[in-house]
Amino acid sequence: MTLRLRSFSSIFILLITSFTCLNATEPTIEQMLVHLDSLIADRNSFIASKEHRIAEIKKEQSKLQTPEEKYWHNRRLYYEYYVFDADSAMRYINDNLELARMEGNRAWENEWKINKSFILSVMGLLKDADDVISSVDRSELSGPLVAEYYGQLAYLCSHMSQLSEHRNVGDDYDELSHIYQDSAFSNITSDSPNYLSHRGSALYDNPQHSDSVIAQLLTVVENSPCDSRLDAINAYVLSRLYGDRGDNENRMRYLIKSGCIDVMTANRDIASLEELAAILMDQGDIDRAYTYINYSREQALNLPNRVRAASLSRTEASIHRQYLDKIQAASADLRTISIVLMVVLILLIIMIIAVVNRSRRVKKSRRQLTEINATLSEKLSELSQAQKSQEEALSSLKELNQKNKEINLELKEANYVKEECLGAAFALCSTYIDHQEQFRRHVSRLVKSNSWKELREEVVENGAGAEDMKEFFKIFDTLFLNIYPDFVKDFNELLREDERIHVKPGELNTELRIYALVRLGINDSVKIASILHCSPQTVYNYRLRTRNKAAGPRENFAETVKSLGKYHHIP
Repeated sequence: MTLRLRSFSSIFILLITSFTCLNATEPTIEQMLVHLDSLIADRNSFIASKEHRIAEIKKEQSKLQTPEEKYWHNRRLYYEYYVFDADSAMRYINDNLELARMEGNRAWENEWKINKSFILSVMGLLKDADDVISSVDRSELSGPLVAEYYGQLAYLCSHMSQLSEHRNVGDDYDELSHIYQDSAFSNITSDSPNYLSHRGSALYDNPQHSDSVIAQLLTVVENSPCDSRLDAINAYVLSRLYGDRGDNENRMRYLIKSGCIDVMTANRDIASLEELAAILMDQGDIDRAYTYINYSREQALNLPNRVRAASLSRTEASIHRQYLDKIQAASADLRTISIVLMVVLILLIIMIIAVVNRSRRVKKSRRQLTEINATLSEKLSELSQAQKSQEEALSSLKELNQKNKEINLELKEANYVKEECLGAAFALCSTYIDHQEQFRRHVSRLVKSNSWKELREEVVENGAGAEDMKEFFKIFDTLFLNIYPDFVKDFNELLREDERIHVKPGELNTELRIYALVRLGINDSVKIASILHCSPQTVYNYRLRTRNKAAGPRENFAETVKSLGKYHHIP
């Protein structure tokens, strides 16, 4: 009956506090501290409420039938115990690990290995925690488990850092913890409840990029029901972000809020009150600092969290030392104070005289410095303008040099093509003259012998035009490919892979000859038809069909062909 009344009492306080979190106007820091003091004083009612809720869940064990029902029931109990009673939480971890192995469910098994590593870290069994998390195969993880995996590694390294501080190796673990925290954040999705806390943790010591996450955390924290560990974590992360920005008032405000939620939810893995106690100790509020550090140490030992208990012991020792120093300072001899005051008065007079003299010198120096700065600014402005003009001139010179190089290359190419074409034209004309001379002699011989029938067959039926065109194309192909040996390969790069043209080495087909003439600057289809001895329609059809094979834009296909290849000068 007493337990039930305590439970109802704690629930009523929790509801009132939650309503206050949502609706009250912003209280002062002192009002928040008074409220925290009252919650700590009533901590037994919150613990009783927690134990009552766990007992109600355990009553459902008799209704469980399938392994999956047992698994989810154990999961509920674990999340009630994991920051309240580590030994009980470990029991349900082991039960679910056994169920996962029985069911052959690797995802379940990996999830509970991660949870087991967390509890072992909480209990201070860091070597065991490291062994368990090391047994998890990262390649088997997916979805939220990846973020939980890296989050646990960050938590483990953080605990290792706390235990290693006296050996001067804590910084290494701190760095590892930050790396794993970044990995956890990079693998968590924005719809995860833990997304904002991970995002905020990833921005520790980076205040210039924290505006957005602070705004989002403020919305979440100020509208939260203040009844879960996640609410406490969000408030704690918010306090850290404000601390990084130098906003100590909001840092304290959200440390207090986080501590209130930790007390109301019977969370025994508390970071906020330890940090708050250290701040209050620096501010001289030794009594409150002592209360909060004792409460945190009591909860850490009941969890048990041996790492946090050890850390709290160091802070508690500092508070004790300050308290003793305060008592000794209060009982100091008045005569010593009088002597100090007299010395201070003399020093003050000396300092006033020195300050007056220094003030005069500073004023004079400031006037001189102002004049020097004005002169220097003028010279710097002139220098900047001169440098800008020089940069513009250099830029223009570079552009002119580049254009000159391009023009020279084009002239060189044009001269080389002209020389090659002239040589080929002379050779072709000479060959054609020889051929005509031979043909003339042959005709003359047939006329003299009155072989008119044979002459008719020679001239009309067996004309040499086809052979001449074949020879012309051969010479054209050889000459063009000597100048542009990579033309076929470069041209095929403009076409889709399944439409590329395959010809024998040293030869071109009609399509390639048409675009070879385009490359040489002959773009008119009528002129191309005249050179290749075909109809303009044929040339048009070939060009249209080839453009349709283009892998890129078709509108500027001919212009692209004109820029293909680099000519190869052969000495």
